[in-house]
Amino acid sequence: MTVDAHIHLWRLARGDNVALLPDMTPIYRDLGPQDVKPRLDAAGVDRVVVVQAAETLAEALFITGLARKFPWITGIVAWIDPSSPSVEEEAAALAWLPVVKGVRPVRDDNRNISWMLDRRLERGWRALATNGLSLDILVQDWREIPLATALAQGNPELTIILDHCGKPDIAGGLFDPWASCIEEMAGLPNVNCKLSGLMNCAKPSATIADVGPFAAHVLSAFGPSRVMWASDWPPLDLATDYGRWMAMSCELLRHLPSDRRNQVMSGTATRVYRLNQQQ
Repeated sequence: MTVDAHIHLWRLARGDNVALLPDMTPIYRDLGPQDVKPRLDAAGVDRVVVVQAAETLAEALFITGLARKFPWITGIVAWIDPSSPSVEEEAAALAWLPVVKGVRPVRDDNRNISWMLDRRLERGWRALATNGLSLDILVQDWREIPLATALAQGNPELTIILDHCGKPDIAGGLFDPWASCIEEMAGLPNVNCKLSGLMNCAKPSATIADVGPFAAHVLSAFGPSRVMWASDWPPLDLATDYGRWMAMSCELLRHLPSDRRNQVMSGTATRVYRLNQQQ
């Protein structure tokens, strides 16, 4: 069993994928289940978690409809506005959909996440915990990992997932300061990390030698039981292809005992996102 813990699906005519820009030529088009399924099959991926790509609640209904048609979509991480006057009801409504496992609040593509530390959002974070929804955190700059750490420290009852290894500057070769931030966040037992996005953080000619130290540090800091493999497709296509990332990932995990590899490739995502609970 292999789980891809982070893909996106979109239909541009819906009008809410504002982070997609025309200059993203390879992915600036409708991309749905029919586009990703051949990649999943070729890579031996059995199940996926679809993560929000729009800052609307309506997107969650769209993806839920797709999950109804395609049962290999076993989890959804939806968008929510934690500052909404009706956040309690909105979180309850999302949690009422068994396929919705968590949320990823984003503002302006999270170019800065300091907004997430606003004390007025505490009601929203409580609503997530009350309804059993996990919290994915997207940082676009690894220097903001300490802000994500502060949020996790202040909400120990929340299950938190750091997306894309906190987006290290692999292209710039900035390892040590990022590594320190990862170690601090990994010290919190309620935080997990997605092994994804590394190729998009590296130079176009990047090899496994470039991304390997960053993957190894995430595995060492969090341990396989709190790391989940993901592709971040379709943005992955801006850096490499699905099959190559899968092959690189298998090589990066080759040194682990089989049970630990299985945790990264399926176990952690299945546990954290409760994927075995009936839809």
